[in-house]
Amino acid sequence: MKQARSSTKGRNARPGRIQRRQLRRSGDRGANLVEFAFVMPFLILLLLGIIEFGWVFATNLDVKHGAREGARITAVNQPSPGTNTAIGAEVCNRMDIAGVPPTSITWTAINLDSDPDIGPGDGVEVTVETNTLNTLSGVIDWIFGGLSELTSTVEIRIEQDPDWSDGTYTCT
Repeated sequence: MKQARSSTKGRNARPGRIQRRQLRRSGDRGANLVEFAFVMPFLILLLLGIIEFGWVFATNLDVKHGAREGARITAVNQPSPGTNTAIGAEVCNRMDIAGVPPTSITWTAINLDSDPDIGPGDGVEVTVETNTLNTLSGVIDWIFGGLSELTSTVEIRIEQDPDWSDGTYTCT
C-alpha cells in the first residue's frame, strides 16, 4: 500500500520566504488611491470631451439637414403659398435637435438662363447658419476657445414656379 505524500505546497511552502503582504510598508497602503486621484481628472475630461464632440457633431448634422430641407422646400414651392415666413418656419420645424441656438436661414434665387424671371430650371441657394454654438459642459469652449458658428449651403434647381422671393428667416 502506497503512502500518501504530504504536500508542502500551501501557505507555508517555503517557511524562510517572507510573504509579499508582509513586505508592504505602512506608507504604501494609499498609493493606489493617490494614483487614481491623479488619473481621474483626465478620465473625466476625456468623457466630457466625447460627449461634447457627439453634441457638436449632431448639431452640425442638424444644420446640414436644415439646409437640405430648405432647398427642397424652396425648389418645390412648399408650403403653398410659399411665403418667406412660411418657408422659414417650415425649415425651422424640420430641424431635429432641441436647443439649437438661434439659426439664420437665407435663400437666394439663382438665374441660370437668359430669361429675367425666376422659374423652373433656375436655381436656389439655401444657407443655414448658427452664430453661436451652445455646448453642454463647456469643455470644448475651454480647450479650443469655443466654436463660433456652423454653416451649411445647398444649391438646387427650382422645380415649380416660386411664390417666394429672396429672404432671410431666424429660428428662435
